[in-house]
Amino acid sequence: MNLLVTFYYKFEFDMKKLFLILYLSFPFPFFSYGNEETPKSETAPSEENHSEEIALLEPNLLSQQPISPEEIDLSSPIFTPHRKSSFLTVGLAILVPGLGHAYLGDYKTASGLLGSSGLLVGLSSSKKISDAFRSTNMITIQNTWFYNIYAAYRDVRIYNNEEGYSYKMPTNSFTDLARAPFQWSVIKKPEVWGGFLGALSLGIGLSYFLSSDETEVHASSSSKKMFPLLAFPVGIGEESFFRGYLQSHLSETLTPWGGIILSSLAFGAVHLPNAILLEPKAKRQYYSFGIPFITSFGVYFGWLTYKNCSLKESVALHSWYDFALFAISYSVTQSAAIGKPSFAISIPF
Repeated sequence: MNLLVTFYYKFEFDMKKLFLILYLSFPFPFFSYGNEETPKSETAPSEENHSEEIALLEPNLLSQQPISPEEIDLSSPIFTPHRKSSFLTVGLAILVPGLGHAYLGDYKTASGLLGSSGLLVGLSSSKKISDAFRSTNMITIQNTWFYNIYAAYRDVRIYNNEEGYSYKMPTNSFTDLARAPFQWSVIKKPEVWGGFLGALSLGIGLSYFLSSDETEVHASSSSKKMFPLLAFPVGIGEESFFRGYLQSHLSETLTPWGGIILSSLAFGAVHLPNAILLEPKAKRQYYSFGIPFITSFGVYFGWLTYKNCSLKESVALHSWYDFALFAISYSVTQSAAIGKPSFAISIPF
């Protein structure tokens, strides 16, 4: 019995020594008690890097406030249409009436312009119509083409939301211009009725003093009967092109008055062919006095357009002036046909 006790104590003492040696041999303890902190050097590198990445990616994740319904943008996205070229639009309109509007995607206006022009061309080419009707068609075709150019330039600017343009051009529709000569709010303006009386007086006076007693009027009564009515499409077409398009386009690169003057010079130059069939003396008089008069009247039309930012005033004045001239010309033709003395009007628009 004493031997067993002695062996036990000796074995226990040896085990304690063994555990003490093992404990002192390793740099870390076998067991961790309580909430003892683990040294930073013993933390797994992957866990430390992972926590740092989360902190960098979402630093304010826990501090953000909830988003209110008012802060949520539920509006529909805005899509800006592709910008169209003014040069290409007008160029296509010059080639074929309505083609510029087809480029803009306005097929309703394009078909109207192309269809009306095609119908007039078809009627003019027919051998069954009279020369007077053919002449009327040709004048209408020319002024439809003029209006088509102005409308193409106007509508491409509207398509582009007027971005990149500095000059505020007229935006009258065809209906606006067709009603203008008969619209009281337009013709009652002093610059319209006063301009009509002044221009008509100057035109008749100039024509009377320049015309000789031997001047003959070579025109059949049938070809002149339609002229008074043609004054209205002529007024719409010429004002649409020279004041609506050309003056506006030139004013973009020049000043407004630069656009007025240059477009008026072009307006006078277009009337040079009117004197082709005149006698040499009458032709010289027309070029010397008639063209400058028309050019200066174009400046007045341009000023009206710029002042009102509208073509209605110039269309009304131009149309009624031409109507008066065409009516006088018709009367002169009738009196010449029956041998009565008369004078000639040599400044038609």
